[in-house]
Amino acid sequence: MQLEIRTEGVDFVVSRTPQPKNDNDGRQKTDRETGELLHVTELVTMDETGAEVIKVTTAGAPRVTKRQPVTVLKLVATPWNIDGRGGVAFRAEAITPVPSTAARAATSTAASAGA
Repeated sequence: MQLEIRTEGVDFVVSRTPQPKNDNDGRQKTDRETGELLHVTELVTMDETGAEVIKVTTAGAPRVTKRQPVTVLKLVATPWNIDGRGGVAFRAEAITPVPSTAARAATSTAASAGA
């Protein structure tokens, strides 16, 4: 079962840059549908209840850096249980940088000037 996670009101910050997602033999895994290489990005998630660290898999390497605020698009959680061990695997369609305040202000000003 896959569960889509609502991310409104959640802040995400990169705590470890994207790393290749490898199988047990050290080969990088690929997306079954697209063939793109899989990467794992460690994120700190924060909301009004506190913070957690999660690892999110994406097809393709997100262009993000450590300590960068990001947006996570279509975050899905998949619970798993193998040989008595269990957890939750997180996957997202994309992880993108949050525009800086200066960039947002410039975009807003340009939009206002064109109106």
